[in-house]
Amino acid sequence: MKRTLLYLMLLFVPILINAQSISGKLTDENYTPLAYVNIGVVGLNKGTISSSNGMYKIDISGVDNEKIIRFSHVGYVSIDFKVGDFKKMHDELLNLKMKEKRIQIQEITVKPSNEEPVYIGSKKAGRMAWVWSEAINGAEIGTLFRNDKSILLEKFYFHIRKNYCDSILYRIRIYSGEDEYPQKIINTKDIRFISKKEKGWDSVDLSGYNITINNDFIVTLETLASWTSEYKTTHLSVGKAKSGLSFSRASSMAPWTEFANQMSFRIEIKELKK
Repeated sequence: MKRTLLYLMLLFVPILINAQSISGKLTDENYTPLAYVNIGVVGLNKGTISSSNGMYKIDISGVDNEKIIRFSHVGYVSIDFKVGDFKKMHDELLNLKMKEKRIQIQEITVKPSNEEPVYIGSKKAGRMAWVWSEAINGAEIGTLFRNDKSILLEKFYFHIRKNYCDSILYRIRIYSGEDEYPQKIINTKDIRFISKKEKGWDSVDLSGYNITINNDFIVTLETLASWTSEYKTTHLSVGKAKSGLSFSRASSMAPWTEFANQMSFRIEIKELKK
């Protein structure tokens, strides 16, 4: 009996040693909690997001000490640590303050027009589906839009093939597409919205965000939270790629995966005066 008990103790020791989760709270400089901050080890599928009250918990078990863990939020200066340094900084709780970026607002002039709205992207919904589980909060998917004009983004549309959740909290990100890869974020304010639509086209008004673009760009959707009493997935429509590429990643700071199909996304735009 004693030998069996000793064996079980030794069996669990490596698990206790290797498991390392760090938790804490994220706030701005006035100690206001920051919701849905992206937190993750850059280039690895080791990411999460903070909760609605700024709390976070991240598992960095087995991660090389030289890797970078990043805290990133639109409108704030990102915080980077080496994983080894990050581990040394805490006992049980690590609270961090994020500094707000100073952003200069540019004045824009829209070309007068009496014509019908102009759209770029998918004209109709694709017949395939991208399936998201409610458990994968922080997952992100998007599509490249080709553009050679100076434009203002007015409205974003996406097609839901079937939504099994009562409601889902999404975040929209607009990336520069100059390198045909999502890297630099263009929007300067966090764009979050709740979708309750079961199927069909849903839309988000972007006119108040002053997003101007004069080259290729990438629009992504990120899942932040969901509310449901039954089956916990949503299916977004995907079609064949005509002129662009699509990208996805499983968590905050995870590497992007490129695929040839095109998400059923479209954008209403206005052309700007030169």
